[in-house]
Amino acid sequence: MFPLAPWAGRSLTAVLLSTVFAWGAPVAAPAAAPPVQAAAARSITLDPSEGPPGRRVGVHGYGFGSCTKAGLAPEPRPAEAAEIHVTWEGGDNPSVVTARADGEFETDVTVPSGATPGTYRVTARCTANSKLRATADFQVTPEPGPAALTLDPAKGPVQTPVTVTGSGFDGCTAHRGQAGTVALTWDGSPLPARTPTDITVEGGAFTAEFAVPSDADATDHTVTATCVGYEQVAAEQQFTVTAVPGPGPQPEVKLDPPSMQLGGGSVTISGSGFNCPEVALSWEDEQWDTVAPAEDGTFSARLDVTPDTGEASYTVRAECTDDSGAGAAAAFTVTGTGPVPPTPTPPDPTPPTTAPTTPPGPTSIPVPVGMVVGLILLGAALLALAGYAFLSHRHRGPRWVHHHVSSRLRPAPAATNVAEPSETGPPTRSVRLEPHPDPGDQTLKEEDS
Repeated sequence: MFPLAPWAGRSLTAVLLSTVFAWGAPVAAPAAAPPVQAAAARSITLDPSEGPPGRRVGVHGYGFGSCTKAGLAPEPRPAEAAEIHVTWEGGDNPSVVTARADGEFETDVTVPSGATPGTYRVTARCTANSKLRATADFQVTPEPGPAALTLDPAKGPVQTPVTVTGSGFDGCTAHRGQAGTVALTWDGSPLPARTPTDITVEGGAFTAEFAVPSDADATDHTVTATCVGYEQVAAEQQFTVTAVPGPGPQPEVKLDPPSMQLGGGSVTISGSGFNCPEVALSWEDEQWDTVAPAEDGTFSARLDVTPDTGEASYTVRAECTDDSGAGAAAAFTVTGTGPVPPTPTPPDPTPPTTAPTTPPGPTSIPVPVGMVVGLILLGAALLALAGYAFLSHRHRGPRWVHHHVSSRLRPAPAATNVAEPSETGPPTRSVRLEPHPDPGDQTLKEEDS
């Protein structure tokens, strides 16, 4: 039906295939090359950069990250760090170290003790690749004089405060050139309450203080000052611990007199055993004076007791003004019996007369005549008053009437003719007579009306 169709299909296929062969297969894009990192500059620094022989020098290296050992196969894995040797110029005993992942390392070297003043080279070299190396210069200074130590005082009992002075410690420095520190020891043991940071070296010298240990024996002991980190810089000195002296005389106070009657007065205070520059005197805990003792610890002072001081016991105390524990006290007593004034002798009203000579007999006391007469008159007056008071109040009885009344009977009317008069009113008593035949004997009886 279509005779040309197969031929056309084969022609189209041939064209397409020829096109493919003409252009070729697609080519993949080339892989990106890894970035090239610039190698860090290799270098070393020295701390310090100068010093005397025997000085320890810190070495800090940079840019040694490629100092590694080659692996057995080229597979991607971290390479093992190779050794780095740090040596002093002309030295054969290197300091061995490896670098960290960042290519840095830290180590130290020591300036040879025989090094003369001058400039020396310190070298850091990778053992796996000798081209990886760096150098730095160190200046050797003249060796300082020997370190020395002085103690002030150099002997004394335990707990003695001592000032220690060090010199010649120029080689004692700290990290990065900072001032070094010194540690003090007593017979090789650290002194109590002292740390190395307490004692700083400035200009090769230092000053510090310490107290002699309380348990130290009475003999010689070694005080040593050593530079921290540089033990070769050290000095020592001897301290002699003396025997502890026995207790001296204890303070004592005496009062003269120790007591006094009411009315006041003066008291002497004597003290001994006061080994201090000044003593305070107090009465009942109230200070009233101070006194300076003599070189032998004695003193004497005067205390005035006022007249209005009451009857009681009081405390007098003396103590050192710089040490309240060094003191003593005494008791002073004021009694209640005061002074008795003398009794005056009355004057004699009569002049003395010469008495006749009589044989010795008992001693008689003369009595004034006026006193005797006065006493007699006083007694008579008292008796008169007593009699008057007694008689003025006594009632008269029948006997008084019988002796003072008389009567005679006669014919007459009864009447009252006898009456006892009264100075202040009507009669108090009366007698009524009434005639009657002779009754015989009559008796009158007085009755109170």
